[in-house]
Amino acid sequence: MGRGAEAVEPAPEMNPLLRAVPLVAAILLASSSPEPAAAIGADHAYAIRSAYAKLTDTFYRTVDARTIADGARAAIANAVRGHGTAGSPPPGEGTASILAAVDAARAHSTLSETALTYAALGGMARAVHDKYTAFLSPHELHDFTAPLTPTHFFGIGVLLAEDEATHDVRASYVPPGTPADGAGVRPGYVFDAIDGVRVRRIGLQRTRAKLLGTRGTVVRVRMLRDGKPIAPFTIARADVHAPTVYEKMLPNKVGYIAVAAFGEPTAQEFGAAIARLQQQRANGYVIDLRFNGGGYVGAAVAIADTFIARGPIVSVSGRTGNQEYDADATAIAPKPIAILVNHYSASASEITAGALQDAGLATLVGDRTYGKGVVQELTYFNDGSALKVTTARYLTPRRRVIDGIGLAPDVAVAENKRARLGEPAADAQLAAALRIIGGKIVSAR
Repeated sequence: MGRGAEAVEPAPEMNPLLRAVPLVAAILLASSSPEPAAAIGADHAYAIRSAYAKLTDTFYRTVDARTIADGARAAIANAVRGHGTAGSPPPGEGTASILAAVDAARAHSTLSETALTYAALGGMARAVHDKYTAFLSPHELHDFTAPLTPTHFFGIGVLLAEDEATHDVRASYVPPGTPADGAGVRPGYVFDAIDGVRVRRIGLQRTRAKLLGTRGTVVRVRMLRDGKPIAPFTIARADVHAPTVYEKMLPNKVGYIAVAAFGEPTAQEFGAAIARLQQQRANGYVIDLRFNGGGYVGAAVAIADTFIARGPIVSVSGRTGNQEYDADATAIAPKPIAILVNHYSASASEITAGALQDAGLATLVGDRTYGKGVVQELTYFNDGSALKVTTARYLTPRRRVIDGIGLAPDVAVAENKRARLGEPAADAQLAAALRIIGGKIVSAR
């Protein structure tokens, strides 16, 4: 267990559709006063001390220190039930009492020191009664951060979509620079055969499995364009990753940009997508943030900064003061913008949407957003676990509170049944956004 903290704003755990959640900062926590740690290992003692300091000093609401210690001791006692007894630690306060409780429980139960330390950390986190503050085991931390970190695999680099009726699989998006893009594969092409084996109607997962393989190996793909076979592709597999942003040009030269998560590569991917749409002379933009549960605040600020020429983007208010993030005067030329949102658009999504809405640059279309307006910091430990603590809340440029409220759309449109997001003919919310953008384009002429 080790030392280090990073501010992060995660996606809400309730979002069932996110596969693919900061004020990016590195903060080193100094150990508190060197009270004796009995027989507790140095890493475990440090984790307990740093977690205690994080909760008592930086949790965004004032919390009684005794409550934190009581929560840890109660969790230790609960953990050892059926595994022995919690022992009788000497009376004390603060981290000294928690360390003593771990040591006593270890001496009188069969649980390991790691299990008891985890129990203490979890008890401290739960004691503040905040649904976003939690201790994360190594496995839980991996699951938490996975959507924000590019997943690398060896393949041809194409996003797949399956026809619900026929189970044929098509290329829904071909990221620029991937082997598929270099070979000439384009969105809409249907997979007919892979390495001589027919793949019509076998479904997405089985088709995907045939496209993956060892880096450098060659896969031969036969595809259909508008139902007609085209010359086969010979493509060498390479190290590729699933993008968090993809774009395409829709009718009336409206650029559509879908953002799946605000991860590590998102700001760069978004800038590249905008550049490609500008090269195609886009008349306006639809930014799709539906089912985007959030991620790094820095990515949200960078995307908003693409369009906002001056003024605030978001302000963050914590116990140590307020911090405002302003536009850096590098915005692109203004064009009509609509932002698609729904109940699963949260945290970083709400920062971007709220900033553009307050600036009068975008029309929000869809459903009210989730309403997560608080920021967490992750404090990492050497064994791969971490403590996630709510340290601040954020406000829109017009000082609107989002937490527990969300953003109301300017134009409310319910999602249609069997919607195929990103396809105007089968996506009522997107179709409404295109009508709004079309009207603004005509008015601007």
